[in-house]
Amino acid sequence: MDEVLRNLNKEMGVTGSAIVSKDGLVIAAALDQDAESVAGMAASVFQSAETTSTIMAIGTVGMITLESDQGKAFLVDLPDAFLVVLTTVEVNLGRLRIEIRKAAGQLKTQM
Repeated sequence: MDEVLRNLNKEMGVTGSAIVSKDGLVIAAALDQDAESVAGMAASVFQSAETTSTIMAIGTVGMITLESDQGKAFLVDLPDAFLVVLTTVEVNLGRLRIEIRKAAGQLKTQM
């Protein structure tokens, strides 16, 4: 898992990544900031998105993209956990989405 996160962090624009349990606990992290705070907030966002998705009848959540003026956060569903990837504003979204999906596939086989 750590190797997958390190490889993601090598992508241009990625500032950190983590694997977080559905209840907000850090499973693995490669972040420059407090991993527990990131994990807790990411779990809250993911749970809200799942509830919203159910109420709106649009299916299950696969990936969440949160865009702000200082960066982006991607949350990807894994079995019993999710992948969090933090980036700068200028990240190449197309390339990064491909790399995130590849990393998620690798992590699913490891979990």
